[in-house]
Amino acid sequence: MILCVFNFTLMGFILTHPTSKKQDAKIVEKEEKKSFTFVGVGDNLYHNTQYMCQEQNEYYNFDSYYEMTNKYTQKADLAYINFETLCIGEEYGLSGYPTFNGPTEILSSVNKAGFDWWSLSSNHSMDRGVEGLLKQIELVRENYPDVITTGSHTSKKDRNRTLVKEINGIKVGFLGYTYGLNGFVLPEDKPWLVDLIDKEQMKKDMEALSKVSDIQLVSMHWGDEYQTYPNDEQQDLANYLNELGAEVVIGSHPHVIQPAKIIKGNKQDTLVYYSLGNYTSTQDVDERMVGGMASFTVNYDPNTKKTSFTDTKFIPLITWFDAGYSTWKTYSIEDYNDSIASTHRLSGEYDMSKEWVQQYVQSVMQDSEGIEVVLE
Repeated sequence: MILCVFNFTLMGFILTHPTSKKQDAKIVEKEEKKSFTFVGVGDNLYHNTQYMCQEQNEYYNFDSYYEMTNKYTQKADLAYINFETLCIGEEYGLSGYPTFNGPTEILSSVNKAGFDWWSLSSNHSMDRGVEGLLKQIELVRENYPDVITTGSHTSKKDRNRTLVKEINGIKVGFLGYTYGLNGFVLPEDKPWLVDLIDKEQMKKDMEALSKVSDIQLVSMHWGDEYQTYPNDEQQDLANYLNELGAEVVIGSHPHVIQPAKIIKGNKQDTLVYYSLGNYTSTQDVDERMVGGMASFTVNYDPNTKKTSFTDTKFIPLITWFDAGYSTWKTYSIEDYNDSIASTHRLSGEYDMSKEWVQQYVQSVMQDSEGIEVVLE
């Protein structure tokens, strides 16, 4: 007897029907593809000028610093920010450059703004020593328990745990590293305190994380300050993370923006934003007033274990503050205009116009492969 077999797919099921009296149906269920939205910004860098006008008040409030980007960060499934500086309060002495510490109220404002992944590993992590960094971790975990923190730890056990959060059905793994600590040295009895960039350790971390997560996101504090192109080490590390299986790499430290690209790999592609510059700061140079926002959708197919990216963008951000250092905001390029630019504290020294920002961003981001650079 000859059987004719017709295959068709309907609503996630594969059905096979032989055209005989004795029918045998084989059903194979396929899982739905899953996705989540991501936005990320650069350095949350607080100089003392950013809170000195509030020191005369009975309390600090920094909500307005973030309000112009809330429409992005509060709506995203996952929002990232790099904590360039400690925010552990007056008890530890408020200060700006070169050893930073800001009011604890900054933490509250960042949380209200919707940021739920905070990188706590930078060259300034040890600016108040071991006690200061442990206090920072304690404040975050006690007051904002849903926030994901990477790069700093309270113990060896804490260091060795795998950090995974399920977002829209996708198991997302997190890691974070910094190139150094500005001359501070980790205590011999606490080598686990801060995650330093080390290929051998990164490989171990990625292997452990990959076993319990679907995709892996890595924060990298790296590169040369004020350089708008990634150095050889950054590019080498990005390729290495691609080989290890990372899907996303978010870079910080240069205080200026750097290109982004998608690295094609045998295991998977890796979306790399080499530097998102400053989110907020008083680094009073035009280029350091321009940061960036990474914005994309992560798509994960549980059937093939493959990840892809859609709506992949780089959105310019502009740090603005007035002549009296009393008001601070960070604008997206969409909301920034020449009227706002004319009131910028730096407008007397630099061209802070929207056109200048657009031209500057284009000149830096021209090598960004596969990422839309938003200019309006």
